[in-house]
Order: sequence, then structure tokens, then C-alpha cells
Amino acid sequence: MRINLKKLLRLPVCTESGTKLGHIYDLEIDAGNHTVRQYSVRSSVFGGKVFLVASSQIKDITEDKVVVYDNIIKTSNANGDGIQ
Repeated sequence: MRINLKKLLRLPVCTESGTKLGHIYDLEIDAGNHTVRQYSVRSSVFGGKVFLVASSQIKDITEDKVVVYDNIIKTSNANGDGIQ
């Protein structure tokens, strides 16, 4: 499946068990490898918590949502709470 950036930035993010984390609002690319390193997920449109989700923590990306594994660990980062 192919998905463009405009659509990806609107996708909701949830865990395997259905916990809603927010929406993708940014991503970090490894230019040397041409791969996505991590996704930035914001819990609400106006502020909210920021979660950093590594590519390895993503179970599935569909046209409707991004699903991350349930066993991700919450940790603190410079922007607030994050998922690492």
C-alpha cells in the first residue's frame, strides 16, 4: 500500500487493544537510508501530549489508522511524555 504524506499526517494512532493515542503530526526521516525513523503523535489538535513512536513500534498502517504494539513503554522526553 502507498500513502502520501498529506493523508498520513491525518491518521489516528491507536494501540492494538484500541487505546487512542492521537494523530500523526510529524515524522523524522533517515535521509541516508530513505526510511522513517520515528513518528510524532499529538494527543489533541490544540497542544496535548506528544508521543514519539519508532518505526519498529508500529504494527500496521492502513488507510484509516496507525496501530502500535500494546507493549510499548511510556517514558519522559524533552517535549513531555513520550512513547519510546
